Amino acid sequence: MLVRDIAVIHNLETRTVNQTINRNIKRFKTGIDILDLKQITHSEYGFTKAQWGNANNIYLLSERGYAKLLKILEDDKAWEIYDELVDNYFNMRYVIQKQDSYMITDPVQRAKRRIEEQEEHQVKLAMAKQETKDVQDNTPISSKDYQVLSRKIGQKLDRYLSQHQIYNKNQVALLRWDLNNAILKAAGVPARTLIKQKHFTAVAEALVNWEPSESTLEKMKAY
Repeated sequence: MLVRDIAVIHNLETRTVNQTINRNIKRFKTGIDILDLKQITHSEYGFTKAQWGNANNIYLLSERGYAKLLKILEDDKAWEIYDELVDNYFNMRYVIQKQDSYMITDPVQRAKRRIEEQEEHQVKLAMAKQETKDVQDNTPISSKDYQVLSRKIGQKLDRYLSQHQIYNKNQVALLRWDLNNAILKAAGVPARTLIKQKHFTAVAEALVNWEPSESTLEKMKAY
């Protein structure tokens, strides 16, 4: 890229950009970062004879050279373009690092990438399993499971009533409410229809271990 083109991009005078380069010329590698066309050719490269003759230097910068110049220039455009170069550099590195192992020619790097791929695969597999488990766990119980649960609750209550010879309908209602409340509390839901697959273990334990609460037993004394 010619300095005159750089000057247009940054809204600067060509002379100003040339002066900036000359003050920092040691930072540029000739033949890699920069070329002075006046030193290597007599062609006018699209300049007028006056421009070519009056200029002390006609600099041509490579991409690498322009990137160095951006660090020296202090205008807003320089920082804007430099930010884009940095973003593109790291995006490119990410793409290179994440390319498939079969695309890498270096055997050591290919082996490393294969290990990374295996680790990434394991992570993705674990995430997929967890997502599947989450979906399954949050699935409401089926109507069949609901019927089974209701039957088990009824059987649990019947055994308690039989063991304690309770026949009073008010006492039975209190015990039924107490057992149902224990089930809902174990599941953390306000209604039995909201019980999900993930609640089954806690519900089963609550059902096996249920005993009427002290407050329910106290209320039963009134009947």
